[in-house]
Amino acid sequence: MMANFTVHVLGCLMLTYLCYGSMEEIVGELQRELQQLKMKTAHYENEIQTLKTSSATEIMLLKEEISALKADSINNSEALKRRFVLGTNSFAEKPAFSASLYNHATGLGNNQAIIFDNIFTNDLSGYSSSTGVFTAPINGTYFFTATVMSHTGEYLETEICLNGVSLVHMYSYDTHFEQGTNSVVLVLKSGDKVWVRHYNTQGSKAYGYHWSSFTGFMI
Repeated sequence: MMANFTVHVLGCLMLTYLCYGSMEEIVGELQRELQQLKMKTAHYENEIQTLKTSSATEIMLLKEEISALKADSINNSEALKRRFVLGTNSFAEKPAFSASLYNHATGLGNNQAIIFDNIFTNDLSGYSSSTGVFTAPINGTYFFTATVMSHTGEYLETEICLNGVSLVHMYSYDTHFEQGTNSVVLVLKSGDKVWVRHYNTQGSKAYGYHWSSFTGFMI
């Protein structure tokens, strides 16, 4: 590049000398050429700086856009986790409960509900420790299991029921303490009720101290 510039200057020198014929005129012409070159160089430097500034601005805008997209993605993910849709079990928040009988249930009448008074878990508050009844807060498929212990030497028949309709039975009897257990999977609608109750007239006492329990959850 320097060689080209040198040839250009010498060419201009010779041409100027031939045209003007004096050293002063040659110097003046060279100074004008130099000034033009300086102006072109300054122009190119300005263009380069403009390109650098423009690129830096575009990069900054792209970074901001990426950050905004990441934030939106995180917010959408959190919203999806918290989302609660009636009639589906596709999301994380589901009903679940587990309760035990601490105080003995005595004097049970036919079809009387057994109230499991000690709650371990009660997600979405479907189970009532005052009535012993689980009320489905949303539609879905649920699993229920119950274990009821009889007192020494006494019979005890119990059952899991849905909206008052008998489903599965538990029976226990022995000369010592004995437990009856059963489970059922049910498709429930919001508002359906499931509980454990005394069945028929066999026995009238369920053993407490956490030996009897009732559990259910959406699957």
